[in-house]
Amino acid sequence: MSPHPSARLLALCARPGDGADGEAVRAAAAAVRDWDGFLARADREGLLPLVHWRLADRVETVPEPVRDRLRLAFLRQVARAARIYRELEPVLEFFRRAGLRAALTKGARLALDVYPDMALRPFWDVDFIVHPSDWPAVRDLLARLGFVETSGRPEGEGLPPGRPLDWTFSPYYKKGSLFLEFHAHPLGLHFPDRRQDGFWSSSGRLAVRGTAALVLPAENEICYLCVHAQQHSYDRLIWLADIARLAGRPGLDWDWVCRISREERIRGPVFYGLSLAETLWPGSVPASPRAALRPGPVESAGLRLLWPEAATAARREAPAWPYYMPSIFSLWERRDPVLAARTLREIFFPPRAWLASATGVAASSPRLYGRYLERVFRPAVTAARRLMGVK
Repeated sequence: MSPHPSARLLALCARPGDGADGEAVRAAAAAVRDWDGFLARADREGLLPLVHWRLADRVETVPEPVRDRLRLAFLRQVARAARIYRELEPVLEFFRRAGLRAALTKGARLALDVYPDMALRPFWDVDFIVHPSDWPAVRDLLARLGFVETSGRPEGEGLPPGRPLDWTFSPYYKKGSLFLEFHAHPLGLHFPDRRQDGFWSSSGRLAVRGTAALVLPAENEICYLCVHAQQHSYDRLIWLADIARLAGRPGLDWDWVCRISREERIRGPVFYGLSLAETLWPGSVPASPRAALRPGPVESAGLRLLWPEAATAARREAPAWPYYMPSIFSLWERRDPVLAARTLREIFFPPRAWLASATGVAASSPRLYGRYLERVFRPAVTAARRLMGVK
């Protein structure tokens, strides 16, 4: 299967730093024959604003109608980002005044934290990591502010009111055009992190308009980004660009990153996320932490088998593996049969109400048993589809 024809230009446009190899960009842009297909691909990869940023002045190689479309898309993103942060500001201020541990993460954090312009990192919803003990207060505050939970539950079904946050419950809340999603674990695994309180004690603040958002340490964030990208089978290039940009932050404590990865048993996902970023943008990730994080031969072979490095970097499309794969790699490192058995049972046989909410099938319907079978057989089906080259 050949690489996507636009992969080279997309990678150049997403390259960390404020500059790129001008001649390489010019040559890659000149080779594009299907600009409609390229723009659609850039949109799916989350890169339209970065593509505009890199190609806006390439008059000699980018057709004027394409540059106009990119400019319009960028201006829309500028307006959208400004609106999101304007609507988010009072929420963050209430969180701050109440002393609630609700940390801004992923796109909404990174747009302000590692990109030179907030409009260069598009995102749809605003993600927070909430300390479990603060979730009831966060939930009550959201209700007072007029937010409504919209987690896609079937009519008449649903999870018990007051349910604590866990991997099966990351609810959406909506008010107007603002969507907020809340998560329990700083590393996104299917079981509690060993040193969660240590992450919170090292949290900081990020300026957001006239207030400040709580954020977890950059060292925790980069580990989380690596886990999250693997959860989605590296399906969007912007997620790897996030890793590369955060990896280039001055003063990042790589010893701490390695320590988190070892203690939380996520060396494989963190190593592979950093390695893919380095493959795409050589020099973006230091060699020493990658060497320190390299997992054993069995786990390394598993990573390469599931997500072949060359194919992933070339943006070849393939069926996505299940969301829980990083947790499987973490269980492999932990060598804890009891934890493994409990976690696998919860992954493959989650509560009926949760599966009903996630699939849109009523909890009382016999069809829900089919959804359980799909969960059990999905890894084998995905493997078969990949072997057959089915997207």
